[in-house]
Amino acid sequence: MNYKFLVKPITHLFFWVLYFFIVFILKPYYGKEPTSWYDRIDIKLLIIVLPLTYANEFFLLPYFFKKKRYLNYLTYSFIIIALLFIVTTFYCYYIINCYCEYTICLGSNLWKFLLPLIFLSLIWFLFLLFEKQKQLELSDKERLEIELKFLKSQINPHVLFNNMNTVYAQAVKGSDNVAEMILMLSENLKYILYQSEVKTIALEEEIGFIDNYLEFQKLRTEGINRVIFNKNITSYNYKIAPLLLISLIENAFKHSTYKEDALSDIVIELNVNDGILKFYCSNEFAMDGTTRHTEGFQIGLKNLKKRLHLLYPNTHSFTILKIENTFIAQLEIILQ
Repeated sequence: MNYKFLVKPITHLFFWVLYFFIVFILKPYYGKEPTSWYDRIDIKLLIIVLPLTYANEFFLLPYFFKKKRYLNYLTYSFIIIALLFIVTTFYCYYIINCYCEYTICLGSNLWKFLLPLIFLSLIWFLFLLFEKQKQLELSDKERLEIELKFLKSQINPHVLFNNMNTVYAQAVKGSDNVAEMILMLSENLKYILYQSEVKTIALEEEIGFIDNYLEFQKLRTEGINRVIFNKNITSYNYKIAPLLLISLIENAFKHSTYKEDALSDIVIELNVNDGILKFYCSNEFAMDGTTRHTEGFQIGLKNLKKRLHLLYPNTHSFTILKIENTFIAQLEIILQ
């Protein structure tokens, strides 16, 4: 049950109980002492204080502070000061028929009207700040969700088209692996279409997708790449954002060096221990510049960095290195 809507009424109730105690119960009497506590309550005072306080709460404050303008603030201040002097004067000379001097009248009664206005106005501003903070948080959340959907929409077609092109190329060559590759592609597509829409997914499912993708790539790059995949998972009881690691693996295959006399190594290591995922991916590239480093490669890395920043703020580290003829990507994430 949501109790937030009760906070403001309870705050008001607490204030009025305190107000009754200060104004009526602790009120000193210079004449005959009242015989009971309810004889101390000044109903005429309440008839003025309550409408004044809640007219300020429901009409004046929302009207003048809806837009941040200094003229509104000055106008509001002038109206409140004028109202306080008017109601205090009316109360003194027409309600309780006080015959004292005006300054004494103000000093004795002004605070009774001022106290509810100040206290409940502060409460109103406090709740306004909370509401604006909630709206900002909701707005930021919606913006992040839209941005993440956009970033994932850039990833999904990229993975799909690369895999389709691979199957087509193998079919043209008359490869015996086409049927098996179509089956693997079907599994990959099912994952991309149905699982990538969620914010997080079970770690085991994401790793299963990576296993299937690597088997697919091994068939595609047979005789070109040597894929070394080591994983050490102490527990699968974690969740991870879908399609987070696949962009680095794709880049390793896409930008690896082609060697006529040897296989080009692609090394992938995945370790999960005590809720910390450590991912390592390296591929060889040509020192003479023949390796394709396209604009899409840089966009893919920027995309990944942005997703990491949005999904794992302050709980990840991402490093890219070039050592001799090897491109290395290292990623560490604290999983949940």
